[in-house]
Amino acid sequence: MDSDLHSETVHHRHDTSYRFLFSSKKLFVELLRSFIDKGWVQALDEEQIQEIPHSFVLQDFKRKEADLVYRVNLNGQDVVFYLLLEMQSSVDFRMPYRLLLYQVEIWRYLLQNEQDASSNRKSFQLPPIIPIVLYNGKQKWTASRQLRELLANEDMFGSELLNFEYLLIDVARYTEEELLSLSNTIGSVFLLDQTEDQEELLKRLGKLVHTIQQMPEDSQQKFVAWMANILLQKLPENEPSLQQFIQNVKGDAAFMGLEKILDDIERKGEVKGKEAVARQLIVMGMDSTSIAQATGFSPKKIEELREQVY
Repeated sequence: MDSDLHSETVHHRHDTSYRFLFSSKKLFVELLRSFIDKGWVQALDEEQIQEIPHSFVLQDFKRKEADLVYRVNLNGQDVVFYLLLEMQSSVDFRMPYRLLLYQVEIWRYLLQNEQDASSNRKSFQLPPIIPIVLYNGKQKWTASRQLRELLANEDMFGSELLNFEYLLIDVARYTEEELLSLSNTIGSVFLLDQTEDQEELLKRLGKLVHTIQQMPEDSQQKFVAWMANILLQKLPENEPSLQQFIQNVKGDAAFMGLEKILDDIERKGEVKGKEAVARQLIVMGMDSTSIAQATGFSPKKIEELREQVY
């Protein structure tokens, strides 16, 4: 597969999987309460949250990101939360500009689709929009957080310039201890999404077993479905039992599926390690019978590895 196409496929899979998670109002509130340190977060009530079923992502970025828009009633007034899922490997330094476009499109959408008499009154006010960027790239996020920092000669002017600041959730920047201490679904997701290493993945899954057992049933199901879609791509491909797991994630079978994943990952790690040993012994000139005795592989498997080496 072409590397660029593969990269786009992986990003798209992350986008849709995270979007699936945060389509749950409960998990959306959990995200904000866990990673946004603002006073208004505690006032959020999932019963007062309504999804706006529309994407505002620009056409040029459809393959690189996804978004979610929620309207929340706070203190009797509507507030719009715009969550941009930025699953790219690199930082986009135009982010404030793009978020400005998205916010204008949200206001336009609301005005066009929900016009009432009050919109023509002097007292009319637009609902505030809180832009949030969720980024899971390995590079540290270094883009400007405020729009005015993107403007030339911004230090010459004061309030004449348009400005806002977006909230950033940078998945890779949280420590293992911070994420484990949350003991919740989103903390667990971030902890697993931080690593591509198979052995480290296994260790982290083991540390999360108790947390996953304590998750509410609906959150546990979403977590395991996310894991099936995202984490299994980090393992060797074409494993029938893993593919079957993806098809069968539902209901009470979810946690059983998690235990099966742990077993499969561990087994795959052992096989991968033995293959590396066998290849090294082949390079050293050891005969197939001795290599088979050392690794437990069949003579046929040894010959297959020998062909790969040479």
